[in-house]
Amino acid sequence: MPRNLRIVLLLFTISFTSFSQSGKLKKGKESLKTTSASSSSSTSSSSSKRSSSSNDKHSIFGTFFGEIIIKLFAYTAYGVAIETPFEFNGRMHDAEIAHFPYEKSAHGNFIYTDSINYNSTRFDFTNNFVMENSNLHGNNFGVDFRFLKRFSVDFGYLYLTERTRLKRDYFSLYSALLKYHRIRKQNFDAWFGLGVMHVGYDVNKTGFGVGFGGELFVKKPISLLLSHKWTNINNEEVHNTKVLLKYHIKKYHISSGYEHFKIGASKIDAFSVGIGASF
Repeated sequence: MPRNLRIVLLLFTISFTSFSQSGKLKKGKESLKTTSASSSSSTSSSSSKRSSSSNDKHSIFGTFFGEIIIKLFAYTAYGVAIETPFEFNGRMHDAEIAHFPYEKSAHGNFIYTDSINYNSTRFDFTNNFVMENSNLHGNNFGVDFRFLKRFSVDFGYLYLTERTRLKRDYFSLYSALLKYHRIRKQNFDAWFGLGVMHVGYDVNKTGFGVGFGGELFVKKPISLLLSHKWTNINNEEVHNTKVLLKYHIKKYHISSGYEHFKIGASKIDAFSVGIGASF
């Protein structure tokens, strides 16, 4: 074999091996398994004593105004997060869960009505196929159980697989969030949620989960959905973001759009197409 050909084959083999070890899923999972050690220095005890003695002189003054500030903050926070006094007497306060989006042409997930013929619960099922390229793709499955008009429990399962030149790699993300639907208008609703998220396979770590999202019902049968879920694993972030255009057909819908995943050091931008149903 000519010497030049052997050199070309050797370089090709090296690049082949390098490419096979540079998969996004492998890189992301490795970063999640690395614990970043953090150290913090404590303040001097003598300075703490001096500051505490100074604070004692103004304890009565500070307590009086401190209680006012705390109560004012709590009242404001409740209004922002849960409900303001103006909303208590508004239509949104008694908004019902619709049987399914666009059950009537003027409303989406919620409806303003005095009728008692509305269920207090609803299940929403979704499944989206996501693909960044022919080697990296997966499924994003979700179940949202709505109850008590303004609450829901959201269960999600993200599964990704990536084929490199030497092997196939996998990633899974489980999530469970308790969601509060803060805005419940007929053409727009928005929520925030708290819960847990778990990264499976060879990471097997669980973190505190946060999420928010909303859906705008543009005109029957079209709606636009945005959602974002986030957690922290070993000081590395894991994100799942969706921007989807949905087409509703009675209790069912088809969707298409963009999904973004951040897995530690790796970022994945994927095309998404899926189906869903409400019962």
